[in-house]
Amino acid sequence: MKKRVHLHQLRIGMYVEEVEGRGRDWRECPGAFLIRTSEQIERILHCNAMSAVINVDKGRDVEGKSISEFSQAQIDHEAELLRDFSLEEIQQAKSTIANTAPKVRELLLSAHGHGTISMASATETVGEIMRSTLGQSGALIGLTKLKSRDEGTFIHCLAVSALMITFGRSLGFGEDTVELLGVGGLVHDIGKMTIPISILQKASKLDEKEFQVIRSHPDRGYHLLAQIKNTSPLILEVCKHHHEKYDGSGYPNGLRADEIPFSARIAAICDVYDALTTIRSYKKAWIQAQAVDLMLNARGHFDPKLLREFVARLVIDGKI
Repeated sequence: MKKRVHLHQLRIGMYVEEVEGRGRDWRECPGAFLIRTSEQIERILHCNAMSAVINVDKGRDVEGKSISEFSQAQIDHEAELLRDFSLEEIQQAKSTIANTAPKVRELLLSAHGHGTISMASATETVGEIMRSTLGQSGALIGLTKLKSRDEGTFIHCLAVSALMITFGRSLGFGEDTVELLGVGGLVHDIGKMTIPISILQKASKLDEKEFQVIRSHPDRGYHLLAQIKNTSPLILEVCKHHHEKYDGSGYPNGLRADEIPFSARIAAICDVYDALTTIRSYKKAWIQAQAVDLMLNARGHFDPKLLREFVARLVIDGKI
């Protein structure tokens, strides 16, 4: 849908179809385009134009429109992503999420309703994520930072899978191992699907008994996956040990240092990174620098050498 707006209403993320009443300096302004920087807005203002026509189907709407908090957060977040990624990269990432998120949802709901999952379906979904992230993973991982209440668990699993795929590739693993890491990330929280909804979605503080039920989800997930024929040991390790801590204070087995499987140490980093950088309409996320600083200073939580590799290869190199 197109609408006419005053120039002072233009914001990053809007898709401009036409600038009306433009003057002689119009050569400084492009044709139909997506506003990605404040400098573009300045150029429009200096065109001596009267108004602009925006397409709200292709970009952000005007402020003041009746819109949900989540939708506004989504618009703002995507506008920020446009500073780092092209519109084509973001659209491709959106397509991947649109195709894979329902499959992840179905996978996890199968565990909830039937106590098992299709490992073939999980592997197929990870294959699609791998193809999408082969050249550029940052746009997809960036988009998964925004999670609504309803889809939080599903998108978190998708995000952890994409992070583990990207980290695994950066560490030099072959694609077969990367695929297993991706599947491990996708199903790492599968045990939560066997926990009563009354506990999992409880708004008030959990009591000690309920807290222990939540802490049982790695074991629950492990036993669910172990019943599926030919499940890779690496996938089982990720599911059971992604909450172990390097100093031995984690759960379920209190493993420490090299006792924790390498795949689970990767999962621990990716799991916490996504949790810290998640954006919700009701909760401001940590920016990347804050999240990394917090993780680097959480002594005893992560494998320190592996965490430094994560920061150097993914964050500093701009992969996420």
